[in-house]
Amino acid sequence: MPNPSSLPREKPAIAGDEMFRPVNPAAVPELGGVLAWLAQHDPDVLGAVAEFDRSLIWATMELAPRERLHQGIQIGLDLEEMAQNLRQQRALKRAG
Repeated sequence: MPNPSSLPREKPAIAGDEMFRPVNPAAVPELGGVLAWLAQHDPDVLGAVAEFDRSLIWATMELAPRERLHQGIQIGLDLEEMAQNLRQQRALKRAG
């Protein structure tokens, strides 16, 4: 597979759906309505998200392996903190 950072923007060497897999609405029901609305009314937004995702993938692939590992660990820690905050908010909502 070619280095993603060398793929031309105009005509990628691999299919777009291989580089960007949209969110499955069934996996994240909260987003289903938003994704359907965007697909119908403003598909350019979904295209921009795909482009942003590709840019993040390319930038990450340019990092050294240890930097990618550090970044992955940091993202995991951030996600855990967000999940903990969400659990606390839900507990407060149920209690109050």
